[in-house]
Amino acid sequence: MVYDSLDNLIENLPRYMPRCAGLADFLCAAREKSFEELKNTDFSPLGLRFNEYETKPGNEIPYEAHRKFWDLQLVLEGEELIGVAPLETLTETISYDEAEDIAFYKGSGSEVKLARGVAALLAPWDGHRPGASCGDEPSRVKKIVVKLAW
Repeated sequence: MVYDSLDNLIENLPRYMPRCAGLADFLCAAREKSFEELKNTDFSPLGLRFNEYETKPGNEIPYEAHRKFWDLQLVLEGEELIGVAPLETLTETISYDEAEDIAFYKGSGSEVKLARGVAALLAPWDGHRPGASCGDEPSRVKKIVVKLAW
């Protein structure tokens, strides 16, 4: 996992993931524009997933992992905790679904806070649990997940 500011990712990530055409342009736009503005902009060929939801207690959310894609997760509004654990330390609860590129797990790990201005890049070997509340109250989150080919 890489957890860093958008500024550092803009400067460095395209060098490490050169096959991801348009990544630097998208990250620059994500630093400046609103969720709605980004939703209405074409960043092809990047695979963007736009999500809006209320956070939940972490113990209600399973870990997940993907085999085909890295996830670059950016919160544009609100805040959440994302749990992260090495995949080999988790126990699979729902087998891998190739069509959806996802499997689910239980276990424990560390947490980092996602809010505007920072992002988490999660590798296929990183189990992650997005969408957990930072405190006792839920937060309304608007988030973009960029699917980066592995």
